[in-house]
Amino acid sequence: MATNSGNEQVLLGIPKGSLQESTLALFARAGFSFYGSERSLWLSSNDPDLRPVLLRPQEMPTYVADGRLDAGFAGWDWVCETRAQDGLRILADLCYSKRSFRPVQWVLAVHKDSPYQTVDDFQSLGPTPKRISTELKSLTEEWLAERGIVAEVDFSWGATEAKVPAFADAIVECTETGSSLRANGLRILDTVIESTTQFFANKQVYRNNDWKRRKLDAIALLLKSCLEADVKVTVRVVAPADKVAAMTPLIPAGAGVTITPGLNGSQVLDLVIEKQQSRDLIPELARCGATTISVAAIGMLFESAPTPG
Repeated sequence: MATNSGNEQVLLGIPKGSLQESTLALFARAGFSFYGSERSLWLSSNDPDLRPVLLRPQEMPTYVADGRLDAGFAGWDWVCETRAQDGLRILADLCYSKRSFRPVQWVLAVHKDSPYQTVDDFQSLGPTPKRISTELKSLTEEWLAERGIVAEVDFSWGATEAKVPAFADAIVECTETGSSLRANGLRILDTVIESTTQFFANKQVYRNNDWKRRKLDAIALLLKSCLEADVKVTVRVVAPADKVAAMTPLIPAGAGVTITPGLNGSQVLDLVIEKQQSRDLIPELARCGATTISVAAIGMLFESAPTPG
C-alpha cells in the first residue's frame, strides 16, 4: 500500500465563483472541511494531506495540466476551451452546478426580435461577418466555422446578455434553465456545448505518484458516492410473511434489496431505489399488505459495478 512520506500534500484547486459554494458543500458531505478568512484564497483543511486553494475554474485546467496544481475542478467547457485535455486525467464526472444537478449548456442566443430564426439564417441573412459575444471564445469560433458561419467572435468580460442587439448579433452564453436569457428578452437558437463539472488530476502526477493517485481516487469515490446518494432513498417495508411474495415482483429491476425475518412472523424488506421510483412503489406495497413503510435519505452511497460473467 502506498503511504505518505509525511511531507507530501495534494495541491487541490477549488473553483472560485459560481461553483464554490456547491463544491465546498459536496466536500463537507464527504467529510472534508475547508475553511479560511473571507479574503484568503488559500484554505485550511481538516485533512492534513490536502492543501486547497480557490481559483477561477477558467484557469484550473491549465494549472493542473502544467503541474502547478495536482488536481482541481472545472466544467468540461473550460477543459475544452483551454485545450488542456492531453495533460489531464479525468477522475470523475460530477453532475452538479450552481443551482441544480443537471448539466449546463452554452447556447447561441439572439434578441427576441432578431431576424435570425435558425442557425442557418446566419449564413443567408444580414451583413457578414456576424458579431458574436461570449466568454467561450475558442469553442465558439470552432463551432461557427464547422457550420460555415463567418463571424467575428469578441471576448466578453461580463454582462454578455446585455450585448444584443446593440453590440452583437448574437451571444453564446452559459445557462442551466434558459430562464435568465428569456427574462432578458433573448431567444435560444442552438446548443454549442453541454458541460458538467469535472474532477481531474495532472496526468503525470496520477501516473507516477502512487500515494497521490490513491488519495485522489479516494476523493473521487467519496464525491461520486455523495452525488449518487442524492438521487436514491432507502425504503424499509415490514409485511406479513405471506404477503412478501406478491411484493417482490413490484421491486424495480436493479434495486438493491435484502429480506430478513421480523417480529411476530413478519418479514422486513430493505430497498435502495431511485427517489422518483418511490412515489409509485410505496402505494403498491401498501396495497399488497405492508404494515409499515419508512423512507430515508442517504448520506453517501457506493455501488460497485457488477462483475461480468
